[in-house]
Amino acid sequence: MSKTQIFRLLAAGCGIWGVSIQLHQGGAGMLLYYTVLSNILTFSFMLYLVYYEAKRGTINSNPRLLRIKGGVTMAIAITFMIYHFLLAPRVDPEDFWNIRNFLVHYIAPFCLILDTLILDRRNNYKWQDPFYWTIIPLLYFAFAIFNGTLLQLPVPGSKDSPFPYFFINTSRYGWETVAKNTVLIAIAYLLFCYVLVFLKKKIGAKNK
Repeated sequence: MSKTQIFRLLAAGCGIWGVSIQLHQGGAGMLLYYTVLSNILTFSFMLYLVYYEAKRGTINSNPRLLRIKGGVTMAIAITFMIYHFLLAPRVDPEDFWNIRNFLVHYIAPFCLILDTLILDRRNNYKWQDPFYWTIIPLLYFAFAIFNGTLLQLPVPGSKDSPFPYFFINTSRYGWETVAKNTVLIAIAYLLFCYVLVFLKKKIGAKNK
């Protein structure tokens, strides 16, 4: 087993550990959080990469898989960005300074971000890829708003339940504000996606 595979197994293990704590403490309702879903996507994908490389060799020879990986990377990167810049300032210290929080909001995202930046070969994305990658968070936003307005399944630990996050709470802030929040986050997300596209032209494993 290569060092890359060992790293990805350890990264996946951190994600599994963090999600397990979340589900143990909050129950199945935690699956309504983007954080939990994006972590499940991430550790599942990391395990798949380990399997793929064991059977077929390096993923750097598969441009399509690298592009998909870029989307998964950005899906977990936004978990870190939204939490760190929008949510962390609003949480109590005991909810911030704990292993569960760091596993799902910091360790898992940065493991995949560093993996993508350092281990993937350079310049493997197409200009339209960020638009495809944006589909993941937008689908979640649509689902979260649908749950908050119609299904109204309770979201454990959320002060805005049945909405998981304050910035999509249509009951409190109205549809116009939520629409503006969604557009602004989508634009910021796209910009960060293009930052990744640009960075991968400059850094990473060299093409052979």
